[in-house]
Amino acid sequence: MNLCIDIGNSYIKIAIIEENEILHKDVRSSFSVSDLDRIRKDYNFQRVGISASGRIPKDLMHHLQKNDHLFLLNADARLPIEIKYNTPKTLGRDRIAGVVGANALYPETDSCVIDIGTCITYDVILKSKTYIGGNIAPGVELRLKSMHDYTAALPLVKRGGLENLLGLTTEEALQNGATLGTLLEIESFIRRIREKHDEINVILTGGDADFFAKKINSEIFVNPNLVLIGLNVIMNFND
Repeated sequence: MNLCIDIGNSYIKIAIIEENEILHKDVRSSFSVSDLDRIRKDYNFQRVGISASGRIPKDLMHHLQKNDHLFLLNADARLPIEIKYNTPKTLGRDRIAGVVGANALYPETDSCVIDIGTCITYDVILKSKTYIGGNIAPGVELRLKSMHDYTAALPLVKRGGLENLLGLTTEEALQNGATLGTLLEIESFIRRIREKHDEINVILTGGDADFFAKKINSEIFVNPNLVLIGLNVIMNFND
């Protein structure tokens, strides 16, 4: 039984996984030693794995290093896939875990993982267990914030849009530009990647996956647990 922790830029996802079955899952804005102790009362996990694109709380890291069999997904970890990336040490750990998770779920086909969160990442792994690269783009909230921060007059607005193709106010125009622009970007990328790989699964994950999955005009899968699943696979591979 493993406790898997995915520390992102905005949220922390945790899961208890036993023999590839998710027994418990939670999404939090923070995760502390006391939270860890509460989970331990209900689940007798033997190991803790962390994939971090955000900052790991120092007290949590110290506690895990001292008291638990800790696996940290870093550049030195052995992987069950081959990485074709010119700078593998800079490749996000969450991106690696995501494609490993996709390959574990769909081993007989190529897969494209689109992780929609603070940033949007596009990553492709072949059925031969070869990661061949990917892209990074700003997510919806980042687009809205950037338009406000780097202009003199544009306001910071909450996410929204997609009700109409054209905004009728500046607020609606910003919302449409960020949200509709993201949707069109994702749909365009899916079309282009399928031109190069005829039979490729497209899997959406991340905090905004469910929202965009309902809007995308293409056959896709949605799995919010992909990074946690991949982290668990990598942990077991390193056991």
